[in-house]
Amino acid sequence: MNLGLRIVIIVVLQTAALLVMVGMKQYTLSTGAPIVLKTEPIDPRSLFSGDYVRLNYSISRLPLDKLAGDREFVRGDTIYVSLRREGEYWQALSLNHALPMVAEGQIVIKGRVEFINQRAFPRPGALAEPGKSIDVKYGVENYYVPEGEGRALERPKPGEAVSIRLVVDRNGNAAIKAVLVNGVERYVERLF
Repeated sequence: MNLGLRIVIIVVLQTAALLVMVGMKQYTLSTGAPIVLKTEPIDPRSLFSGDYVRLNYSISRLPLDKLAGDREFVRGDTIYVSLRREGEYWQALSLNHALPMVAEGQIVIKGRVEFINQRAFPRPGALAEPGKSIDVKYGVENYYVPEGEGRALERPKPGEAVSIRLVVDRNGNAAIKAVLVNGVERYVERLF
């Protein structure tokens, strides 16, 4: 095979890989079911990436003894978290190693176990409770915003609440659809 043909094949494969990545995200954004999660934004600035908000969700730290489903997880495990809407936000119901069947009104989001905590801390500043908890990442923990606007989301004004509208497809993959401030869309994710 000559050098020119090799280069063309490499360029075609790289382009196809990029198109597949964009297509997978667009599929999730187009077909996913919308949910709103309560957030705890942190670290809005990166010297190399510009302004962004790093997000923790109310479902980022999950107490194993208070949720149904599987109990034994190790760091790096894929985890499926069943969610149900409770008021404005969605809350965790059960944890599973495999994609479970869910009842009407429930959604499953896929994540990865990042850390196993020996004592549960349900929210920042709270006293430790007995039992284990796990920290889970869902692939939607960073959101890039226009230059100079990250701090406003990290430190909302008194009375403002920042939440995230995600869409979750039938396989549990999640994508950020919109950033909400007091329930009003501030930023909306679009393909172009």
